[in-house]
Amino acid sequence: MADFQKLTKIPIIIYYGDNIPTEKNGYAGQQNAGQDNWRVRLKMAQLWVNKINQHGGKAQLVHLPDIGIYGNTHFPISDLNNQQIAELLSQWLHKNKLD
Repeated sequence: MADFQKLTKIPIIIYYGDNIPTEKNGYAGQQNAGQDNWRVRLKMAQLWVNKINQHGGKAQLVHLPDIGIYGNTHFPISDLNNQQIAELLSQWLHKNKLD
């Protein structure tokens, strides 16, 4: 728990791109494991953020399509809209006095 508490002392932000299914896709035994992997990761990231915040932390998960940004992969800083993503991160850093 002491190691976990360290996470509550620093602001944390996580970005996820689009094309992540909201439900298990495919049919019994034939699901798209790659996409389902990202669906599970997104859900787990939200649970992790919630747990950090429950213990007094300041974590945030941004699913880019939820804020109107599309076209991102799992590495948004290398995508074609990387300047837009960098600006989001820059604003977040400034807001949290980390710039």
